[in-house]
Amino acid sequence: MTVKKESKLLLKHSSIYGLAPGIGRLAGFLMIPVYTVYLSPDDYGVMELLVLTTSLIEMVVGVGIAHGVTRFYFDSEIQSERNKVVSSAFIGLGAVLLPVVLGLIACSGLFAEHVLDNPEYARLFVIAFVSMGLTMLNNINISYLRAEKKSTMVVAASIGQLVVNLSLNIFFIVHLEMGIAGIFWGNLAAAAMSMSIVTPMVLRKVGLGFSKDVIKGLIKFGLPLIPSNIASYIVIASDRYFIKEYVSMGQTGIYGLGYKFGSLVMNFVTSPFNQIYGPRRLEAFKAEGSGELFGKVFTYFVFVIVFGGMGISVLAKDVVHIMAEQRYWDAYKIVPLITLAHIVLSFFYHFNVGITYSKKTKYFAYINVTNAIVNLGLNITLIPIYGIWGAAWATFICYFLRSSMGFYFSNRLYKVYVEWGRVAIIFGVAFAFYFAFQALDVGNYFANLAIKSVLCLTYPLVLYVSRFFNEEEKQFMRDMLMKVRKKLRRG
Repeated sequence: MTVKKESKLLLKHSSIYGLAPGIGRLAGFLMIPVYTVYLSPDDYGVMELLVLTTSLIEMVVGVGIAHGVTRFYFDSEIQSERNKVVSSAFIGLGAVLLPVVLGLIACSGLFAEHVLDNPEYARLFVIAFVSMGLTMLNNINISYLRAEKKSTMVVAASIGQLVVNLSLNIFFIVHLEMGIAGIFWGNLAAAAMSMSIVTPMVLRKVGLGFSKDVIKGLIKFGLPLIPSNIASYIVIASDRYFIKEYVSMGQTGIYGLGYKFGSLVMNFVTSPFNQIYGPRRLEAFKAEGSGELFGKVFTYFVFVIVFGGMGISVLAKDVVHIMAEQRYWDAYKIVPLITLAHIVLSFFYHFNVGITYSKKTKYFAYINVTNAIVNLGLNITLIPIYGIWGAAWATFICYFLRSSMGFYFSNRLYKVYVEWGRVAIIFGVAFAFYFAFQALDVGNYFANLAIKSVLCLTYPLVLYVSRFFNEEEKQFMRDMLMKVRKKLRRG
C-alpha cells in the first residue's frame, strides 16, 4: 500500500460512483424550474416531510442489515461464505418487509393526518411505503456490488433507474399535471425496474444459501444502530417538522430547496467516495502503515470537498435566482452554512474507522443520541425565533459535535491520523475566497456566475503558491500534467 496507488484506486472508483449521482444531480437541477413552476413551496414541504418520514421507518425496519453486509462480507476469505452473507441478508430482510409494508399501508391514513395534517395525502404514503420496501431489498444488492468493487455495474443500475425516474416525473407532472403524486409514482416505477434487473444478476452470483448464524450476527450488529439511526435521523430531519409547526409548510419547502443545494458536497463527494473507501478501508485496515495512509487520504479528501463547497457557497445566490421561481429565492441564504455543516459531517466517516472495525457500534448510539438531544433543544429554542436560520445553525452545531465525538471515541480504539496544519490551511484559504467573492455583483446573474467561477478555479493555484503541497505531491501533479499534454498532442 502506498499513497499514490491508494489515491489512484480511490479516485478511479469514486469517480465512477460519483458519475450516476452527478448525472442525477445535474438532471435534478435542470428539473428545478419545472418543480418550482408546478409545485408550490407548500407542495415542496409536503414532499420533504413524506420522504423523511419513510426514511425514518426504513432505518428502524432495516436494522442496519445492508450496512452490516459490507462489514461481515470481509470476515471470511472463502467466497462461498461471503456469498451466504449476501443471500441470507436478502432472504431475511425480505421475510420481514412483506408484513411490515402491508401494515404500514393499512396505517397510511394516520400518517397523512399526523405528519402532513391532511388525510387526503394517504395515497402518497401508500406509494412511498411500497417504493421503500423495494429500495431496501435492492440496497442488499448494491452492498454486494460495492464490496466486489463492481462500480461500473452500480453506476449502470443507478443511471438506468435515474432515466426512468426523471422521464416519468416529467410525464406525470407536466403532461398529466399530477403534482407531487407524479414524483412518487415515478420513484416507485424506477425502484421496481432496478430491483427486477439487479436482483437476478446478484442471486445468480451468490445463490440462495441461508444461515441463521449470519442473520443473528447481522441483527446483533444492527440492533444497536436502531436507536443510533433514529437519533441521527432526528438531527438530519427534525428541523423540517419544527419549521412546519413553528413557521409554515411553505418555509419548510424553501428550507428543503436550500438544504438540497447545501448537501451537494455530500452527494457529489462524500457519498461516492465512501462507497469505495468504506469497504476498501476495512479490507486494508491491517496493512502496514495504514494509519498514516488514512491520514493522507483524509487531507486530499478535505481539499476536494472544501474546494467544491467553497464554489457552491460562492455561486449559490446566482444559481438559485436563475434556476428557481422568485418565491423560492430566499433558499440561497442558508446554502453556505448548510454546505459547511455537511463538510464537517463528512469528517465523521473518516474518524469512525476504529468504531467500525472493532464492531463497537454502541459508540454510534452514544454519539447520535447525544446529538439528537442537543439538536431537539436547539430546534425548539432557535427555530421559533430565527426560522430557517435557526434550523441551519442547529444543523451545523450538531454535525460539528458528531464529528468531534466520533474522533474522540474512535481515537481510543484506533489511532486516527490527521494532518491538522494542512487541513487548517485548506479551510483558511477557502474562507478567504468566500468572503472575498460571494458578494460580487455586476448586475447580471449569468455574468456573476462566469466571473465567480473563474475566480474560484484559482483556489488550487493559491494553495500551490502557498507551499501547501509537498515535493512528492508536486511531482505527481507535474507527471499528470505531462500525461495530459501528451494525450492532447496525440489527439
